Amino acid sequence: MSAGLRAAARDYLSERRARGYRLEDHEWLLGAFLDGLEARGVTRITVAGALAFATARPGTQRLWQAKRLAVVRQFAWYLHGIDPAAAELIPAGLIDARTLRRVPYLYSEEQIARLMSAAALLPARMLAASMQTLIGLLASTGRSGEAGALDTGDLDTAAGLLAVTGKYGRVRLIALHPTTVQALTGYLRIRASRAAPAGPLLVGEMGHRLNLTMARNIFRSLTRQCRLAPQPGCGSPRLHDFRHRFAVNTLIDAHRQGRDVDAAIATLATHLGHISPVHTYWYLTITPELVDAVSERAALYYQQGRRR
Repeated sequence: MSAGLRAAARDYLSERRARGYRLEDHEWLLGAFLDGLEARGVTRITVAGALAFATARPGTQRLWQAKRLAVVRQFAWYLHGIDPAAAELIPAGLIDARTLRRVPYLYSEEQIARLMSAAALLPARMLAASMQTLIGLLASTGRSGEAGALDTGDLDTAAGLLAVTGKYGRVRLIALHPTTVQALTGYLRIRASRAAPAGPLLVGEMGHRLNLTMARNIFRSLTRQCRLAPQPGCGSPRLHDFRHRFAVNTLIDAHRQGRDVDAAIATLATHLGHISPVHTYWYLTITPELVDAVSERAALYYQQGRRR
């Protein structure tokens, strides 16, 4: 194979990373694809070759096949712009791997209180405090995957701010409610008995960073212990469902407070770390409370219009 494709791949990855993309799997996937071309003596990227690479293992999930194809497709488009003879344009959507949306479990305030009370009764004191804090933090901020990566330096209790690092290393400041700051301050006093002042915010019984896989397992046992009421179409309650709850409640509050809903969704998107509000709609679910809030606002708007 000509060294040109290898060099082009290096330039492509370098340019995209310079724009902030992490591309964690792209380098080795592109390397594997180019290795296959070289083994066959092929010097041009084609649609057929890209599809063959993506579906080389029929037993793999279509979502993974689609990702393999997407990596090659994006590089092929880049290469075609430089030299149309070196790569065909690969259309999007050749492998249908749409993700089915799971109906989230939307916790009530009473259920959250029960879960936190059950967590406080765990036999290991540090783990109990960490699980209770984790549940409260997720409920009050909607943060999920980033929670386990938080360090003590990310929390500013004086300013009531939490610095959250999301995808591609983007850091956002999250404003905390005074009651959340109070709870975190109390947690830090307990944490001080098991861990150094600097380090992971949420820790396990031995003072090391809280293992989120273990935390999810403990949370599932807490939901069974609390016998949370089943909800139509939902699976078992998950920690990640707090993110959905936060999004829905934000929209309900916007309607009830008479705020601009479009502006509220844009703010919510920034809070959740989404590049575009389009991704935020994934976390919005129609609930009786949301329907009531929209209906009440629409009725008020209609009444005000008639009085004019």
